[in-house]
This record gives sequence, structure tokens and C-alpha cells, in this order.
Amino acid sequence: MKKRFEVNEKVAGVRGRASRTGGVNTSVSPLKGITLNSKHGARVSKTYKGLTLGFQKYNSVVRGRWSSGGINLNLSKSGFTLSTKGLFGTFNILKPNRSAATIFGIQFRGNVGMAISAIGLIFKFAWLMISLIYNFLKLTVVFLVRLLPLMLWLIQFIWNFILLLGSCMIFLILDLPKQIFAKNN
Repeated sequence: MKKRFEVNEKVAGVRGRASRTGGVNTSVSPLKGITLNSKHGARVSKTYKGLTLGFQKYNSVVRGRWSSGGINLNLSKSGFTLSTKGLFGTFNILKPNRSAATIFGIQFRGNVGMAISAIGLIFKFAWLMISLIYNFLKLTVVFLVRLLPLMLWLIQFIWNFILLLGSCMIFLILDLPKQIFAKNN
């Protein structure tokens, strides 16, 4: 387990960063898309609709981040990955060992991060299922409350229509011939 300690502060446009593994460096961004860093040199980049293209230390930078419906699509030089947020961190669907989780301010990556973020994802999924069942039951009750009076009215309408048809049949079969026969005599 690797613990990462980092101090990251921005004062008057200059960002200072000190970490246990990366050391100390400062950076400044004089123009949008241009960053000068004391450790990594100059970086020039342009971002358009989630896709970032640029150069840093004579190397090209290709990065893309897009999100829809709780699933994130990430692009890097090594390819595409899919990830989703859980309660404790991000679970990488295609490459689970790249998952990360944070508990009490300590970040975990790799297999430990994968396990913790998977547990958080299971809790999130369980909560979503409970919410889905609750909303389905609520919708069913509302539907029945609105539909029940309509169904009762429809049953009453059909019953009255059957009574009307029955009365018409009795009139045509019994009463009309009696009236015609009485008028002729």
C-alpha cells in the first residue's frame, strides 16, 4: 500500500506542489493552454469537447474524458477505459487494477483500490435498486389511485349499456309485437 502525501497551494498565480514521491516543484500558467513547470518544463495544450491535445517535454499529450449516464469514457495514449463512480472512489470497468478509492483521506490504488471501490459500487447499486423498487411501488399506487375511479366508471358505463340493450331487446321481442297486434285488432 502506497500512501501519498501532497501539499498543493496556489498563491498569486503560482502553484507550488510538494509531495513525498514527486518532490518539490512550482508552475505558472501565463496564458490559457500554456503551463511552465519547474520540473516538467513547458506544456502547450488545447482542449475541445473533452479531447486534449498538446506537447510536454517534446512528447505529445493525448487525453480525452467524456461522461454520460454515470459511465465515464477515458482516452489516453494506451487506449480507452470505462469507469464509474462508487461511494468510495472510481471503479475502472475495463482495467480494474487502475481503480482508485479514498477512505478517511487516504487514497488506495491497484488491487486494494479495486476491492474498496467495488464494495462502494455494490453499496451504490443496492441503494439504486432500493430506490428503483420504492419509486416503482409509488408509481403503482399513484396509477391505481388514478385508474380505480376510471375503472369503476367504465364498469358502470358497460353495465348501463347492457341494461339499455336488454331493454331494447325486450321491447323489440315482446312489447312491439303486442302493440302492433293490439293496433291491428
